[in-house]
Amino acid sequence: MGRSYVAIGDSLTVGVGARLFGGGFVERYAAMLEKRLHMPIELSVFAKSGLTTDAMLLLFKRTDVRCAIEQADIITITGCGNDLVQAVQHEKEGVDEKELLLASMHCQANFTEMITEIARIKRGQKQHYAIYILNLYNPFPNIPIAERWLQQYNHHLRILAAKPHVEIVDVYRVFKGHEKEYLSIDQFHPNHKGYEAMASALFQRSSE
Repeated sequence: MGRSYVAIGDSLTVGVGARLFGGGFVERYAAMLEKRLHMPIELSVFAKSGLTTDAMLLLFKRTDVRCAIEQADIITITGCGNDLVQAVQHEKEGVDEKELLLASMHCQANFTEMITEIARIKRGQKQHYAIYILNLYNPFPNIPIAERWLQQYNHHLRILAAKPHVEIVDVYRVFKGHEKEYLSIDQFHPNHKGYEAMASALFQRSSE
């Protein structure tokens, strides 16, 4: 009997920026789990590049997604990076910093709704399950406003860890000071080293 792992998210869950063979953090983490547990991991990925948290929330209406969540022992979620990019782009055009705060609050509200929806799907189940939300690293370390927003966002994201079954994986701390080493040629998505670091941080968090 194996374990079931569902990965939901944006381009980070897709693995954009990784080498063709090896995959992103999702495949690497699944491989780490298989090695540790000595059993197969059934992996289901529901992700697409460019998804905002609004679009991710719509995934939960799909029957295939709900069925996969119902069976899942482990669920990972990445998101809000695209919400951040939109807000930063607006900021460069002279929009008030409130734009960033609103984006942050909107992401957190959507994450809360996702967690609530997972709880609804799993209501009545006795099997243990865990939800791991990966926080955001800073692909714009030279934009002070982005750094400030990210720290604030990641700080508030920790509140979600108070909910049952939810853990936060601190990707921000792992990437801090290693941006050149961990980012791909597009200077936004992780490269294979970055995804390996993300998978290791997730594996360590899920092993505690």
